[in-house]
Amino acid sequence: MKTVLIICLMATALLLSTIPAAAESTEPWQGRGGRHGGRWLSEPGASPPPFGEYCPRRHPDRYGARQPLRTTDEARERLGLFFNIPPAQITLRKEFRMGYIADITDSEGRLTDRVFIDKRTGRIRSIR
Repeated sequence: MKTVLIICLMATALLLSTIPAAAESTEPWQGRGGRHGGRWLSEPGASPPPFGEYCPRRHPDRYGARQPLRTTDEARERLGLFFNIPPAQITLRKEFRMGYIADITDSEGRLTDRVFIDKRTGRIRSIR
């Protein structure tokens, strides 16, 4: 009886000791990594999250903070930062009361995405 109890306790302790290892994230920017001073802290050579550190102006510590647009140049600049492309590859197609529709092209001039950028919030949504 004592032997069975000791075996059960040892098995339970062994199983519980593997839970913290399984809970760690496999992505370098999640878990113990994070932002500090505008740089990603992670293992050397690890890549940052997709779209880099977007949110350049107000509240750079909060992704998705409202950043109203005032001009078409600001919209083109924001799209260039978000997609990490030169402004020449961005064509603003239509202007609405609430935002802009823009075409994003690759370096060869082929359409890669059509997006809507909201004037009030600066949020970008794909509509293609």
